[in-house]
Amino acid sequence: MNRRISLYVALILIVGLAINFSGKSGDTSDAVFSNSVLPGTPAIMRNNQSVTNTWFCAGTSAAGESDNGTYGGEVVISNPLKTPVTGLLTILTSDQAPITQAINAEPRSQLVIDINSLVVAPYASAFVELNDSAASVEQRALHPAGAAVSPCANQTSDQWYFADGFSAESSDFRLILTNPFLSPAIVNIEVATKNGERTPTNLQGFVVPAESIRVLNIPESGFRDEEILAISVVASSGRIVAAKDQQYLGAGRLGHVLTLGSPSTSDQWWFADGEKGAGISETYMIYNPTDQDALADVVILGLDPAVASIQPTTLTIPAHDVVPFDVSAIVGLLDGPHGGAVSGQAGAQLVVERILTKPAGTSVATTAVLGVQRGFQSMRWSVPTSTTIAIEDVLIVLNTSPTDGVVTVYSVGPGGEEPVAGLSDIPIAANGLLSIDLVDPLSFGRELEVVSDQLILVERRLERTPTLRGRSGSLAFPEMLAS
Repeated sequence: MNRRISLYVALILIVGLAINFSGKSGDTSDAVFSNSVLPGTPAIMRNNQSVTNTWFCAGTSAAGESDNGTYGGEVVISNPLKTPVTGLLTILTSDQAPITQAINAEPRSQLVIDINSLVVAPYASAFVELNDSAASVEQRALHPAGAAVSPCANQTSDQWYFADGFSAESSDFRLILTNPFLSPAIVNIEVATKNGERTPTNLQGFVVPAESIRVLNIPESGFRDEEILAISVVASSGRIVAAKDQQYLGAGRLGHVLTLGSPSTSDQWWFADGEKGAGISETYMIYNPTDQDALADVVILGLDPAVASIQPTTLTIPAHDVVPFDVSAIVGLLDGPHGGAVSGQAGAQLVVERILTKPAGTSVATTAVLGVQRGFQSMRWSVPTSTTIAIEDVLIVLNTSPTDGVVTVYSVGPGGEEPVAGLSDIPIAANGLLSIDLVDPLSFGRELEVVSDQLILVERRLERTPTLRGRSGSLAFPEMLAS
């Protein structure tokens, strides 16, 4: 009976993916940049008919070399086409005029732009306008505590949400707010803590000047030594890009994360790369930024149904509050990998991040990954940044459908897409999980395509740096059909 209940709830989630995006309207402000999709999980629109396509990156430190190591960033432009992709890169800072540079990504190759070679600043962000929507753009943040890869956003938004922030034991937590437009943006920031919601006056009516960025030090804004911090950034005027730069320094977390916030809420959030085991901590941070209390179902996926029978867990998420859920506390969950989904009952709108801390040598490494929203599962996923050396368990694939399928990994090289040896037609069970090693040199340093005959979700486990143990988690890009 328990197993039937679990499979029934999982099936409801999967069937719900067939429903189109709900409740969100497009950009109604004056057009400045091309917009390819509704705000949500960053995606590649292969048949987009717009003349140009713009990607908005999170921003990174651009301070350069220090006694601790390098602080900087890279913008990675991947062109899978047999023709060049051209465009314009613009770098924004807090106190300099925008820096622009024409770019040309050669056919079936990657163009890596070193931000530190163009500007020296405490922080810098970039947006890239390209002449073809098939190309993709992501950012790699360089930090002494570990590099972090983040897909760039398809759009700006007037709302951004962060389900998890952390300032315990002097951990550094900053918001990077980028305004690429010609008019100032004005934002109001709400913060949910374990003691309730706060709206400090110094974070209301905060101005982000035109073509500029502003960086907010959250601990210095009145939120020191907080283990629970969920944030809403809502613009009363204008549209922006919001990201978090987080260095964990204790209280069970160590490492560096730099990632976009979520530009919208959703009633479903999906994750591929979860794990239970000795020394591993996995927490879903479930944030409800709305005015109504919500019920959320947590469903664990990717398990062998012959040995695992896990009932869904239902939680109450109060309005304007965040609830941490310890995945390892689920009764009956065995050690090993798993995926998961969090679904708001009755269409409740939430934001969910997964915080995963795992042993890394004699220490630990923490990653924070925003889930994939409803409607962004796909049968094709692009992996612009993977690995340059042989590593096991680089790609984690979750089959989000109730049907068995197969997965093939292709490498994008001078001759086009080429199957990677040993990675063709790999079986993946219904609701099943697949871990893929990248050990063939054909896959090193190239864009990869992960293709299935079922709807899947793909996460990455990348090296933090050549000298740091542990991995940095991030999503790949789903490839969608433009409507």
